[in-house]
Amino acid sequence: MKDVNLNSFEQSVRDLFLSVALEPAGSVLRFNGRPVAWVVPANGQNGDEEEPWTEAKNERRCDLIEREYKGQGLTPAEAVELARLQDAMLRHRQRVAPLPLEASRRFYQDLLNKVESQEPKTE
Repeated sequence: MKDVNLNSFEQSVRDLFLSVALEPAGSVLRFNGRPVAWVVPANGQNGDEEEPWTEAKNERRCDLIEREYKGQGLTPAEAVELARLQDAMLRHRQRVAPLPLEASRRFYQDLLNKVESQEPKTE
């Protein structure tokens, strides 16, 4: 599933997607009468932040990933389920073992500062 950042689009496009994503059951976008996209709200079933992450959910997520990468394909409902499970897993990981990104950013900035201070000045 492709992750698309709506911030890179014009306001009118963002407004369109945000309006169709608010429907609890989701929305079908059609072109010439044919469905081209299924938009579902990011929070909802399988996406509740308070719901605990379980081994059963992880097994289901792994099964869906395996089927997708073996080329067996997923139904639209399964693709949505996988996206929700993936999001829930990432939220769980952030709660129990957040990545030390701030320390890494400081280390990277320190390295950049050292390189800059060692570069010969050209005038």
